[in-house]
Amino acid sequence: MQSYTAALFTGGPVAHLLDLAIRVQASQGALSLDDEIRRYARLVAASQTANRNCPVRTGAALLDFLGDLLERKALGDVPQEFTEKLSAASEGTDPAEYLHTLAGIVRILDRDLPPEYGELPMNSWEAGLAFPYLTGFTAQLTDDLESATVADAVRAYIAAEHPFCSDSLAPWAAEAHRALVLFPDAAAQRENLLPAIPWISPDALRELLATVDDHMHREHS
Repeated sequence: MQSYTAALFTGGPVAHLLDLAIRVQASQGALSLDDEIRRYARLVAASQTANRNCPVRTGAALLDFLGDLLERKALGDVPQEFTEKLSAASEGTDPAEYLHTLAGIVRILDRDLPPEYGELPMNSWEAGLAFPYLTGFTAQLTDDLESATVADAVRAYIAAEHPFCSDSLAPWAAEAHRALVLFPDAAAQRENLLPAIPWISPDALRELLATVDDHMHREHS
């Protein structure tokens, strides 16, 4: 039977945490590994689905598990993508020791309460994962040259998707409401969401919600 254990190395928390470590190194001091891991822990904690399927402590345990296998030389064949990523993240230190160290950092930071957004704003990757539908709507605004406003872009999307538009409109509306609750003023939205959602503003979100609500009342009630 074919083994699919390669997914342990190429996706999920192991790959994501190593990506964060590499991102920090590539920033040449502009980013903090602790802050990136705090964002990772906050993102997982904010999603019941993510927290149920793979809580942060499980990601730390997987790093330790792989470190143990490396120490015992029992890891066997692994995808080249993982070995290259681990080499880049460990930067010349012992790979097994690095995995244990990273696991320890994750475990320690996960014991704290998630930081408030005013203390540690979202960055582009966290906002993109926390608000995937609003982030994706950026392409709709950019590609539809006839849409002069957010409402026009929403109506153009609805026209193309109706009567199945509710599949997308419901999560759009949910994310828009969440963004307004978490970041009710323009300054907070710019600091937390602007890198991932360049059209973001309280007025734009309310315009999106009003257009969605109007369509649902007229066509789906």
